Amino acid sequence: MGFDTLIKNALLVTVNSQMEVFENGFVGIKSGNITAFGNKLPADSSAETIIDAGGKIVMPGLINAHTHSPMSIYRGMADDIALFDWLNDHIWPVEKEFVTEKNIALASELSIAEMIKSGTTTFNDMYFYSDITAGVAEKIGIRAVLGEAVIDVPDPVYKISEHHWKTTAENGKKHDLITTSIVPHSPYSCSEDLLINVKKVSKNTGVLVHTHISETESEVEHIQRKYGMTPVEFLDRIKFLDSNTVAVHCVILTDSDIEILAKRKVKIVHCPQSNLKLASGIARVVDMIGAGLTVALGTDGPASNNSLDMFEEMKTACILQKGIQKDPTVLSAKEVVRIATINGAVALGLDKITGSIENGKKADIIIVDSGSVHMTPMYDPYSHIVYSAKGSDVDTVIIDGKIVMKNRILAGIDENVLKNKANALCVEIKKFKRIMEEKK
Repeated sequence: MGFDTLIKNALLVTVNSQMEVFENGFVGIKSGNITAFGNKLPADSSAETIIDAGGKIVMPGLINAHTHSPMSIYRGMADDIALFDWLNDHIWPVEKEFVTEKNIALASELSIAEMIKSGTTTFNDMYFYSDITAGVAEKIGIRAVLGEAVIDVPDPVYKISEHHWKTTAENGKKHDLITTSIVPHSPYSCSEDLLINVKKVSKNTGVLVHTHISETESEVEHIQRKYGMTPVEFLDRIKFLDSNTVAVHCVILTDSDIEILAKRKVKIVHCPQSNLKLASGIARVVDMIGAGLTVALGTDGPASNNSLDMFEEMKTACILQKGIQKDPTVLSAKEVVRIATINGAVALGLDKITGSIENGKKADIIIVDSGSVHMTPMYDPYSHIVYSAKGSDVDTVIIDGKIVMKNRILAGIDENVLKNKANALCVEIKKFKRIMEEKK
């Protein structure tokens, strides 16, 4: 038999180095890997499972390069509030009460279900109890980069011991789908000694470092008062920045900051919807790309976005830069598709295995229904993917060669049970918040 799974009759968008697009295209999958693709089926094109993708776009799965998946249980809990008020007055007090293994498992499953249903096949997470999220991700079958969120300034919501995050980093991967990271929250919530220690462990183990940098003006002002320099300059002084660093947000940057980040080959994750919703500002994405930086795309957490739909994020990223640059030619739809796929893989060190449709890579593939009214007619698939498609257009999702969603039905997840559990927890959180407000 030629393949385990054969996808045929597709409009195939590969996002490979040639950015090849094939009409009447096919993808052959064997033992979890892509073994053939193009528009000329091989002589032996038999397969155990055949998917007819006529009228659909087949493309690499989207890579959500920054989120906080267990925060889905706080979605809509506190909106239209400045970032530090949102954290100090709402999120952190509730987290102190509700960050438990049981709640982390529930919230992770809720977020993973949402991500798969909107076309995400890999996500890079920052939160507590990462081993719980890893277990959920493994069970459902989604690719993830996970590490413990480390905070030591001020008194952390949930304290991670140095032994725990070091051991997590040193143990490395536990599963083919899970990659380990070290996750110091930010320069304003981590001491200088902790950041130096994190980078030392990262260099010794080769483990990725994932952190927030320069998200808001108040954060930048705080670091300038404390250290006499910008967050980027401070991190560069302590030799924290390198090609194995994923820097999220990077909204408030000077020209010098961008030069430093480019020199150190730091990977950037842009989260436009969260930055807009929290009024943090608009990242200088065009300038960063112009400086040679790899820019990936993330949704941020479901409590600050409040969606995990990467199709929404692509469109926002694209039109936002056109608006602020007053130039409709910047950040084309084709470039944004790359940012949401292969650039995310590069940022996370996974570009050898995912991010594009190429022989030898893992079969992380989504099939997008292009037959709806809002996707008709079609001239350019990149235009449709970015400007017209919605997460709800994703029909089928394949991760590591396994079908995890078909005809919008998730494998291994009872959505009604999941939603009922989340709604029950919401009632408890509302009660806690009400008591908290009454005590003020």
